[in-house]
Amino acid sequence: MNKTAQFEAPLTIEPPHELRFVGPFNRPVVTIMTLKNNTVRTLVFKIKTTAPKRYCVRPNIGKIASYRTTQVEICLQPFMYDQQEKNKHKFMVQSVLAPPDADLTDLYKLWKELEPEQLMDAKLRCVFEMPPTDDNAENNSGSGAVVVTGAGSTSAGGSVGTNAPASLSSGEVVKSDTTVASVAPLSQKLTDAEYAAALADELRDLRALNGELRKENLHLKDQVTRYRSSPAAKQINEPYAPVLAEKQIPIFYIAIAIAAAFFGLLLGKFYL
Repeated sequence: MNKTAQFEAPLTIEPPHELRFVGPFNRPVVTIMTLKNNTVRTLVFKIKTTAPKRYCVRPNIGKIASYRTTQVEICLQPFMYDQQEKNKHKFMVQSVLAPPDADLTDLYKLWKELEPEQLMDAKLRCVFEMPPTDDNAENNSGSGAVVVTGAGSTSAGGSVGTNAPASLSSGEVVKSDTTVASVAPLSQKLTDAEYAAALADELRDLRALNGELRKENLHLKDQVTRYRSSPAAKQINEPYAPVLAEKQIPIFYIAIAIAAAFFGLLLGKFYL
């Protein structure tokens, strides 16, 4: 009895659905994404995020040889963590099988020439977690180490197009059990409307922050203007006028009077 071969997607991603970042978040936090090419052809990938200023992705574009794996290092920049704040950050992994005659030396040029219908998309959401109290106290006692969270080890085939990132010697590695998921079908693609909405939220926050900074700047300018026009400032800026000479004038006249009296007494005794 023959069994039907199970369909395997060209690209598998680990972790499949969520990128977990374990705090504390007052220092960079790194998590690892593993990509595997399940085909005999070279696969090209590109990674996008709804919050590009908050993350550093290395590499954000690359190629994977046949049946090889590669790792992507995603670094979350330090920020003030608030558990009540709803996190809307998302990542999207786009991939495509490279055409046989494609020039793989310039992946950015190749990516611009591709049609949107050729791309396979998979989306992952970001999850922020704080470690237990004991672990948090232990992490705070460290000397600014980078926290690294991983999703699995690289297969024996190695990586192509990028070097697998190594965790720092002083960093703490937090592993999580995950399963490999296939790339989502075209019906589950991340729409441009979702990205536009997330980017609009980021832009709205930046505009609000810019408005607050402008108000604070105007307030400071108003305070400087008032200080410069105040009487106290004018007295400080007036040139110094010494009064020592005025205080010495009466003493000078007293000395002359004493000298005149002394000479008068001498002259009186001489004539007498």
